[in-house]
Formats: sequence, C-alpha cells, structure tokens
Amino acid sequence: MTGLTPLMIGLQGPRADSKALSLLRRTGAMSVLLLARNVESPGQVRRLTLELEQRLGRPLIFAVDHEGGWVLRFESGVTAFPGNAALGKAGDPRLAKAVGRQMARELRALGIGLNLAPVLDVLGKKYNPGIHIRSFGADPEVVSKLGSAFICGQQVHRLAACVKHFPGKGAARQDAHLTLPLISESRRRMLKLHLAPFKAAVEAGAACVMSSHAVFPALDPTKTPATFSRPIITDLLRSRLGFKGVAISDDLCMGAVTESRTIPESALEAFLAGHDLLIVAHVPEAMLETSELLLSAASDGRIPSGRWERSLGRIEALSRGFRPARGPSPKAEPGLALRISRKAVEIVQEGAVPVPLPLRGGRLAVLWPDLREVRDRFTFEGGPSAPLKRVMSSVSRWPVKPVFALTPVVSGKEVAPALRAAAKADAALFFCFEAMRFPGQRRALEALQQAAGRKLAVCLLRNPWDKDLLRPGVTALHAYGYRDCQIQAVLEALQP
Repeated sequence: MTGLTPLMIGLQGPRADSKALSLLRRTGAMSVLLLARNVESPGQVRRLTLELEQRLGRPLIFAVDHEGGWVLRFESGVTAFPGNAALGKAGDPRLAKAVGRQMARELRALGIGLNLAPVLDVLGKKYNPGIHIRSFGADPEVVSKLGSAFICGQQVHRLAACVKHFPGKGAARQDAHLTLPLISESRRRMLKLHLAPFKAAVEAGAACVMSSHAVFPALDPTKTPATFSRPIITDLLRSRLGFKGVAISDDLCMGAVTESRTIPESALEAFLAGHDLLIVAHVPEAMLETSELLLSAASDGRIPSGRWERSLGRIEALSRGFRPARGPSPKAEPGLALRISRKAVEIVQEGAVPVPLPLRGGRLAVLWPDLREVRDRFTFEGGPSAPLKRVMSSVSRWPVKPVFALTPVVSGKEVAPALRAAAKADAALFFCFEAMRFPGQRRALEALQQAAGRKLAVCLLRNPWDKDLLRPGVTALHAYGYRDCQIQAVLEALQP
C-alpha cells in the first residue's frame, strides 16, 4: 500500500512554501483545491501548480470551483462569465458549450485539470439560499441540455468536469455551508425531476460527480445524509445510473457535516458509502488526522483492500486522462460573457418608472451595495470597490444628473445617505445584493420603497426571490448575477 490518500485538501496560501509541501507529504493527498486564498493572478497560479508538483516529485490533480457568476476565484486574468442562471435564461446549449470550452482553455493553461462545475441542481419553487443563481433553472430538461453541453465543452478540451450536488439539492431551504438541509421531495419527484440532469451527465461522460450534504428521506429512509448514504452513492449513482468515474464528496468542513461528526470520522464514513475523493478544504490539523485515519482503516481492514485500490485507481486514471498543458493564457472572451448577460436581463415587474429610464436632463440617484462588507465571502473583478467605479463611469456618460450613494449589506450602517440621494432625485435606481440573505440590503430596500415609492427602480443582482419583497408600483429587473458583464447589460437596458 502506498502512502497516497484519496484526499483533496486546501492549502493556506498562494505559494509553494515549506508548509504547503509538508502538508502534502504528510497527508499523501492526491489533489489540491484552489480557493480564493490561493489565487493572486493567473501567472501566480501557474507557478504555484508547477512548483508544487516539481518540488513534491509527483503529479497532483489541481481543482477549482470555477462556475462563473456567484462562484469565481479570480479577480482578473480569466473570463468572468455570468453563471448558470444567466445561461438558463439565454437557453442556448451552444452558449453553454462555448463557456465550458473557454473555461477549459483558460484553466488548463494554469495547471488546473478539474473544474468543480457545472451545478446541475434543479431549482424548487421556494428560496434556496445555497443555490439559486448557481442553477440553470427549474426545468429539468433545460438543466440537462445546458449541463451536458457545458460538460462537453470542458471535456473535449481536456478539462475534467464535476457535476454537483448529487442527487440534487435544488429544493433545499437551508445552506449546507451552515447547517444540514432536509429535502422532503417524494421519491417520484426526486427520480423524475432532480435526478434527470445527473442521468444526462453520466450519459454525456462526466468525469466526476459531487454529492450533496443533505438528507433525502425518499431515497434513504434512514435519513442518513447523502454524503454518508450507501443507498444513494453506491446503489443509486453507481448501480442504477452506471457511473464509472470519480465520486467526490463536498467539503467535509461544512457546517452540515461538522454539526454532527468530526472531519476524520466523516471522511471514513463518506468513503465507505462509495466516494473516491474526499474534500477537506480547511483546518490543516483535520487533514492530517483524516489521512492517518484513512490509512489506518485501509491497513486494518475497515476499508477492504479492493475497495481502496479501486478508488485510488479511479483517481489516478482521472489524473492521467486530464493532465493540464501549462502555457500562456488564451485571450479572454468578454464578448461571449456580455452576449449571455444581455440575453438574461429581464423586466420582472413593471412599475411607474419605465425602462429605459426617461430622464434626459433629470436627476438620477444610483444606490449601490457596499461590497467591502462581504469582500471575504465573494470575489469581485478588480476588488470590492471596482464595480461601483465602473457603474459611476458608465452612468456619468448618460444624459442625466447622477448622484451616487452606498447602501449597507450586512452591517447596521444607516441608510440615510441613500434616502437623501433618492429624495433629491427624479428617479432612484437601487442595485439589490440579496435582501433575503443580508439584513443591510433588506433594511435599505424597505426604507427606499417607503421613501421613494413610485420613483424607485430595483435591479436584483443575486436573488430572483427578492421580487417577493417588492411593493406594487416599483419597477424591477433581474440581472441574474453581479459580474461586470451583467452590470453592463443592465445599464444598457436602462440607459435613457
């Protein structure tokens, strides 16, 4: 038995330093998950992946969550695509395939061989805080077609795809990063609706499938979370769907797991349920303890030897089959991103303020979320202050008299500056960064509707369900995301 382990670990920084190398040697991890803390620029990532392999003396599978839209690790240097919700509104598999193709070209040049995308969760009817704009939508046929095209675009160009979150957590009402969701869909709906895109993905040859930290009583009556459920991972995914690739757990450091299990215990249980590759993205001490437990279990028979070797063999085959080709980064495709974004913008509530804005020579208040408050949670192109600067540059060229003000996102900051700006304007444009999740945005939305009323237009950036918080008479648009290309598309639709 080798000292390699079926672990995908997260490193603490952006350099191939002694701490990173020691952790890889001591854990025997076969894969590394690159997170925002590991990313400074494409060139730095290229050096990081090359130096780690060279100094370690063995290949590694470098993976990243590069979904586009909400989940993006790069502030610059790669195409910032608008994400699945925008692709779902555009509804064209050719665009999804083109996105997958460009992602493959860009990521492979950096030494990355595995993209933990696309999300294939079919949205339910109610607010889903962990998924919403990460999904292609609520129609399983659309999700299946776009997901399969996305997979094809990536894998034809030798970037392994990992579809998620099996068997589908689009109907979740809780965010698994924080707590364990219970999904009470019937077995018939799970198999017909939520499982359909994963079946299509297996048929399309998806290299990897990631499971969900959620409980599905209709699929496992013991109410064991899918992460640890042999009926879901082995019987359903492997036997019923015929999946032959690498089954990957979601991050075992998430709240849905740690509220009931230690990380090492969860890793062993997930492996025994049928997973091949186990993600431990945080807590180096837990990575070491998990490695020790897995090797011990493989040695003493708790993990059958054949089972251990099959999983390591699948991971090695994945590494060989999708070896990246490091080199100069290809030209970005902002035109493709903007084309998708334009197709996604829609007016979802017609109010007193028409679109485009009828304000030639009039006063316009532009109210933007203070993204500095969530800079540690999300990635913004150019940093959290850059989007507003680009909005200001664009709107300042309009035939209006603009005034700009920030609104709080999560803090208890006063909304008075935004209210004063709205009071002095002929119309107010509020860019809403998910009022259902962030108390500062909800407070701002409520106050602006009360004060500005029928001269308010709202652009919903992150959450389509925020529409339920709007009063009649308020104009509302969906952007289905907050990437630069999406803001530009919205501004084009609004420009007087």
